[in-house]
Amino acid sequence: MNNNYRIIRTIYENVFQRILECKDNDTGAIFYSNIITSKKVINLINVEELKNLSSNILECYNTEDRIYIFTKSLETECRKLTDIANNKLTMKQQFNLAERTINLAADIFNMTDVVQQKILDLDRLYIDENNELIVDCNLIFEQEYDIADNETFKRLGNIIHVIFSGTEIIDYNLSDNIPPDIIKIIVRCITREYVFPKDALAELKNSPIFNMIFGEEVADDIEEESKEPAIVIHDESSDDFLNIYLEDEEPLKKEKVTINKDIKRAAVSLLIVVVVLLMGNTIIKKLNGNNEAEAVNNVKPPLSSPVNSPENLPENTPVEEEPAFESTDVHLSQELLESIGYEGMVAQKDTDIYVEGNSSLSVVNDGQDKVKALFAVVDFTNEEYNYMLMRQIGISGKIKSKNDIQAQIVFEAYKDEVIRSNFHTLVNVYDDIWSQFTVPINVTDADVLRIYLEYEGENKVWIDSLLIDVIK
Repeated sequence: MNNNYRIIRTIYENVFQRILECKDNDTGAIFYSNIITSKKVINLINVEELKNLSSNILECYNTEDRIYIFTKSLETECRKLTDIANNKLTMKQQFNLAERTINLAADIFNMTDVVQQKILDLDRLYIDENNELIVDCNLIFEQEYDIADNETFKRLGNIIHVIFSGTEIIDYNLSDNIPPDIIKIIVRCITREYVFPKDALAELKNSPIFNMIFGEEVADDIEEESKEPAIVIHDESSDDFLNIYLEDEEPLKKEKVTINKDIKRAAVSLLIVVVVLLMGNTIIKKLNGNNEAEAVNNVKPPLSSPVNSPENLPENTPVEEEPAFESTDVHLSQELLESIGYEGMVAQKDTDIYVEGNSSLSVVNDGQDKVKALFAVVDFTNEEYNYMLMRQIGISGKIKSKNDIQAQIVFEAYKDEVIRSNFHTLVNVYDDIWSQFTVPINVTDADVLRIYLEYEGENKVWIDSLLIDVIK
């Protein structure tokens, strides 16, 4: 951006950023200058990933202590997605918008959770004259830490619901006007049954309605059509539109013949699939029955030997006990701490109170100040754990305290020994029971994930039954 502009007004300002409305003195164009000054917010944003989105960004770059995002207004050149969805769209247009929205969710899925939340907002989604989905990246941050829960799939399900019904989801009540295939995708989004947004896209493209509209050859092809009609309100005086609606309308004769053929092909395909499944199920049952019979017939009585006979067994033979499994040792050891160069406070072994094994981890605070102790580390440079990268993982465990308290589970992701993102979540800890806690987190590009327990005041907190793995 050139410096030949003047500031019209301040649109938004807090301790993390300042957004200005500006006017170019040469062209008279209005644009917005979003200056982010908080170091923690800066660590949450990947500038290159933002620039790769289809958005209104004119220029975006970062310096040592700031991020600059210059954007243009979308109000004059584009229409809001919500406004378009309220019009009567053909089903083909609805599927096109749904596909573009899922692709956007896939493009931002490796960003931090809070940035995903800011982008996948109905108020920031626009459609341009070429029927492309455009994001308003004039982002506003109200906090300087990442959020505790990923909302991408929940927001994706709500946006698809808006596209097909014109209304948002309220109290999990879904519209009756949405096709069953789409209802299934929406439900799986809001219940987070998918691992990646591309899973939802695959199900969308494999739906019978999608194949009926676009043809079966498109199901395995992600490429868009070369010429896509602009989204317009249905004009009954025009004949050059695809007359497929959720409501029952009388179609044209030629279209009726085509649709009937597609329905017949779909019915035959479904019938073939059902027959194949039934035959496969019958074969598997027969094979399982044969295997069980062979297993029973092949059982042989144990051979007795003089050494192992009852009369020759030595008296009071000691039984060797295997050491108890300690889940807290998996992600916390001296060797691991040395490998990441950590020298701060660490949770300690406690053999007095535990749930499983022979010990737990404890964090003791003898004063009234705040204490923050490391209790788990995930080293993504280790081949045993690098499969968790770019995936949604869950951190679960059991926690108990000497006195009831509200504590924080703090997450810090490091790349090249520099913190890239961090967030925390609150947990209630009680003195009389072990409470279960589970925290989902999306892991982006990082070398190490450090997990801390933080609380304030004199107390003692125990952690046990720790498990960190990819959410299935």
